[in-house]
Amino acid sequence: MAPTWRADPLNTHNNEEAAVKHRARISPVWLIPVAAALIGCWLVYQNFLSRGPEITLRLATAEGLEAGHTPVKVNSVEVGHVEAIRLTDDYSGAIAEIRMNPGTTELLAADSRFWVVKPRIGRQGISGLNTILSGAYIQLLPGEKADTALHFKALRHPPITSTGVPGVSLILTGSSASSLNAGDPVVYQGQTVGKVETVEFSAEHRRMRYRVFIKAPYSQIITATTQFWMRSGIDLHIGADGVNVRTGSLQTIVAGGITFSQPEGVAPGEPIDDGSHFTLYPTRAAARQDRFDWQIRYGLLLPDSVRGLTDGAPVLYRGIRIGTVKQVPYFTPDLDYSKLDGFRVPVLIAIEPQRISNWLDWSEEEWRTNMQKLFGHGLRATIESANFLTGAMLISLHFKDGKSDYTPRSVGGFPVFPTAPGTISNIQQQITALLKKFNDLQLSGIVSSMQKTLATISTTTQSLNALLKADNTQKLAAELADTLGALQQTLTAYQQGAPVYQQLGESLQHLNRILRDLEPLINTLNKKPNALIFGAPPSQDPVPQAAP
Repeated sequence: MAPTWRADPLNTHNNEEAAVKHRARISPVWLIPVAAALIGCWLVYQNFLSRGPEITLRLATAEGLEAGHTPVKVNSVEVGHVEAIRLTDDYSGAIAEIRMNPGTTELLAADSRFWVVKPRIGRQGISGLNTILSGAYIQLLPGEKADTALHFKALRHPPITSTGVPGVSLILTGSSASSLNAGDPVVYQGQTVGKVETVEFSAEHRRMRYRVFIKAPYSQIITATTQFWMRSGIDLHIGADGVNVRTGSLQTIVAGGITFSQPEGVAPGEPIDDGSHFTLYPTRAAARQDRFDWQIRYGLLLPDSVRGLTDGAPVLYRGIRIGTVKQVPYFTPDLDYSKLDGFRVPVLIAIEPQRISNWLDWSEEEWRTNMQKLFGHGLRATIESANFLTGAMLISLHFKDGKSDYTPRSVGGFPVFPTAPGTISNIQQQITALLKKFNDLQLSGIVSSMQKTLATISTTTQSLNALLKADNTQKLAAELADTLGALQQTLTAYQQGAPVYQQLGESLQHLNRILRDLEPLINTLNKKPNALIFGAPPSQDPVPQAAP
């Protein structure tokens, strides 16, 4: 009998049991969300790659802009749109967040310019009318720099000059206020060659500052000696040389602008660089005057009235301008009034040798030395009338008859130019002397004699009136009138066309016919007085002549 084995529950060492392990399996159901997530990530990545750059644009105001609708255009092609609009942190403006289209990164150069296109009315005309129906949009003008930017500031007005136009930009500064605005023309000999780009006022220097652009090839005309001045349609100048009025076209009067030219008698300077600085003069006359920068200044102590003498008046020598009046009157804090003879009025003048450089080629030292010699020979300055219509005055230099003593002196830090009374003062002195002579005349005897003469004339006139009123005189006048009337009637009867005149004419004609008929008889009697008794001699036959 085979042995029987019994399991001993307490004997664990002899019994072995198999360990069962369960492995985790991935259900195919999970493949669907995983695939969807991968596809989503791929779409997000593709969308990120396909989106254009996002930029911010700072504006003074968001007028006319609408988030999600306002486009950004280049040459009327949409290259982006405004996604959101918000205020700046200091509430002084607006920020437009713009999403650009893919592939537009090259348009976002550091010097690219943005502005809002909307209806505008200005000196340059009317623009942006197409936005009345379509709405405003942002215009982008690509720059030329290689650097890329994502933050920009919008222009308040459209740029005057497009990027890439050949030419040169200049900076003009002027001390006087003007009516120039951005977009005003720059004109050369009637041709518009550029425009004013920006206008600003420098509070620090108290001067107007203008940026102008001159397009090629006219930019080649600009040199270091070129002068710029304000261009106006009406140029009215009243001065010592009279009244000068220049008028231009209606467009010139409305538009104004700037013009320039090369000074007369000055050689062209060196070519200029972009951004060069020039002075903007108010008038062409001011530009001409400024080029005489070499000045030798003198002080005048005028004994006459300076009424009508103004700054800028000419200083003439025998009609040739050689200088300019600089200041009337010339009072300075260090001026010693005790040296003003008879409280004369000090005036500052400047001799400008450049005006006569082709006449006298002296150095500054030679000028001062020779002027001292001329003072000793009688060179004097006087104030004279330049224009009786306007009352303008000028300073005239001339030589006084004979040599005069001259002692060098100074006033206000400048040497004194000796003076003499002007022509007007001389006339006043002559009138005063003439009135004095009249006062010295013994007019009482002359007046008494004239009164006696007038009394005699009055008596004679009365006697003549009495004679004319007498009866005989009146009768004589009546007879004389009757005689003249009869004579007038006689002359009227013999006037052309009267019957007596016609009869007299007929009689004269009849007498002429009788005399013509008697003319042969008279000729015969002249040749033979006895022809009436013996008859006229017979006429002889003509004798033919032989041929030659």
